[in-house]
Amino acid sequence: MAHHHHSENIHEVDHEPLPTKVYVGVLVGLAFLTFVTVWVAQFDFGILNVPIALAVATMKASLVILYFMNLKYDKGFNAVAFLAGFIFLVVFALPTLWDRETRDALDPDRNVIVHHTRPGYPPQVTGEKPAEPKAEEKAAEPVAAD
Repeated sequence: MAHHHHSENIHEVDHEPLPTKVYVGVLVGLAFLTFVTVWVAQFDFGILNVPIALAVATMKASLVILYFMNLKYDKGFNAVAFLAGFIFLVVFALPTLWDRETRDALDPDRNVIVHHTRPGYPPQVTGEKPAEPKAEEKAAEPVAAD
C-alpha cells in the first residue's frame, strides 16, 4: 500500500520545481519584450499606440504570472482569484481607455475642437469651430450686368 506523506506546511508546492532552463528562457523572453517595448515607443501608431503598448505589457505580465508566480500549475483558488481580478481590471480599464481616445471631440464648454497631445502635455486648442450642419444652399444673388 502506497503511503502519501501529507505535509503540514501550507506553503508547499504541489508540483516539481521547474528546470533552470525554463526560468532562463522566461528571462530571455522578458528581455526581448522589454526591447520590443522600447523599439515600438519610437513610432507613432496613432490610435493604436495604447493597444500595442498594452499588448506587449500583457505578454510580459503573463510570463511573470505563469512562471515566476507558478499560476501555470495552480488549478485552485489562486488561479480563480487572479482571473477574477484580471476581469475587473479589464472592466475598469476599457472605459478609461475609450474616454482617452475620444477626447478630440468637441469641448462643449469652449465650443472649439480640442486636440489632446501626448500624456503629460497640455491640450492644444486649435480655435477651429466645429462643423455646422449643412444648411440648404442659399440662392445665388444675381450679379448686376454692366
